[in-house]
Amino acid sequence: MKKKWILMGGAIGISGAIMLTTGFTALASTSGYDDYKSALKQTRALESVTIQGEAVLKDNGNVLNMATGSLKTNLKGEETSGTVKVTGGSAEQSVSLYTLPEGQAWKAGNSDTYYVKQDKPEQGDKETSDKEENSSWMSQQAETVIDALVGQLKNEISVNRQSDGSKQISLQLDSAQIPAVIQALAPLAFKQLSGEKEKADEKDQAAEPRDPKKLFDKNLLNFKDAALTQDIQIQSISLNADINPSNQIERQQASVTFIGKDSAGASHTLSANLDVQLSAFNQTTPDSIDLTGKQVQQIKDEHRDHGWKD
Repeated sequence: MKKKWILMGGAIGISGAIMLTTGFTALASTSGYDDYKSALKQTRALESVTIQGEAVLKDNGNVLNMATGSLKTNLKGEETSGTVKVTGGSAEQSVSLYTLPEGQAWKAGNSDTYYVKQDKPEQGDKETSDKEENSSWMSQQAETVIDALVGQLKNEISVNRQSDGSKQISLQLDSAQIPAVIQALAPLAFKQLSGEKEKADEKDQAAEPRDPKKLFDKNLLNFKDAALTQDIQIQSISLNADINPSNQIERQQASVTFIGKDSAGASHTLSANLDVQLSAFNQTTPDSIDLTGKQVQQIKDEHRDHGWKD
């Protein structure tokens, strides 16, 4: 099966924002835990959906990066269209995204050029089937591991059920409630985000950021400006989710706050916040783009050189 990069990696993950918070939201709950997992699976099973999202990264209360996006996604057909705007420092960039019959196209807001990347041909039905089976197995195994790690934290989530069948899920965790095994992952996360990617980012700085994934990685998910190297801990985790009577997530707000010190010993409080609203369930049709007569530039698929795989 072809995995469109727009769905899997582009648009800063807003099209997959439901899954972005799974690692945090699966850390807690009781019956609310089961309610949330059930709604998450039901939402992931949608054939199409419209997504409005905003992500903000702050350091000591100051906004480092912010992104807003509006996407129309056909999950069954792996098609997406929409616009994402990224603001970081003094720069602001926007990109319009489209899925083509045999690839993807995108255009920066300040440019008339459409960049096009073609999909690679399939390598056989057997390999596709093997990948799908392995993906399903990994998903089941990951859920089992997460359930085991949750332990008694399942008691920390609350659920407010309404008479019409809708629900409000809420989770609030402070540092004392977060298991040591989860706290231990915080320094590793910052090492990955602010360390290993630096060389690749710096190498690309001289070139035009044509690939939206690289653009978003460098400008939105850039932890380098607030690199914590000492005493890194998760200070708090929160989640609020609105689930409709059809057991689908209509809105989800999630945040995680880290504390720590940089290499100079200065203290930082780094917070990441995500707000996603979903609508037009199974009634969304992504916009198409006709490139006839437009300025088009073909882009070679070089992501494997950067360790990024489909």
